[in-house]
Amino acid sequence: MQENIYAAPEANLATATGSSVEPAFYVVSPVKFLMLYFFTFSFYGLYWHYKNWSQYKIFYRDSEPMPIMRAIFSIFFTHGLFSVIDMRIKDQQRDYSWNPTVWATIGVIALLGARLIDRFTASGSMSEPIEFVPFPLIIVYGIVLLKAQCAINMSCNDPGGKSNSNFTLANCAWIFFGTIFYCLTLIGLFLLDDF
Repeated sequence: MQENIYAAPEANLATATGSSVEPAFYVVSPVKFLMLYFFTFSFYGLYWHYKNWSQYKIFYRDSEPMPIMRAIFSIFFTHGLFSVIDMRIKDQQRDYSWNPTVWATIGVIALLGARLIDRFTASGSMSEPIEFVPFPLIIVYGIVLLKAQCAINMSCNDPGGKSNSNFTLANCAWIFFGTIFYCLTLIGLFLLDDF
């Protein structure tokens, strides 16, 4: 209790400067990340962007980021996210070798390329062999996000992502439905070969 009841309340500067209990970014283990990215057909990347901007907003008490919009339009905000991740690593005086600008550029090019090719193949203006090109580009995008995830884990003092390595019921449901979809896709491909 305060000595002087007429004194102005004092702010807790420890939480105002960004050292709250919540991590600065979304920590997840690399294995869990890869499983969810693969079994959700890369839609986990959208969630990943949303969660990172949400954590950033909470940790830094910054009202500017709109996590949903930055996730939907991640192509425009990937460089910014990777840059603040790198700044966090430097602020923590940790050693992590990566070039956030190069990794973000590779990720944006891969994602943009996959989306453009998907649009062209859907319109029927491209030949059949090119319609499989988005799959390797989505894999490249996943590798880029995994590299950033490792940087995030390092910046949050959890290199292995052990604080978020267990699979929840929702995670298992996504993996289950993803497995069913993959199986149906393979069955469809084999049945189409017979006709």
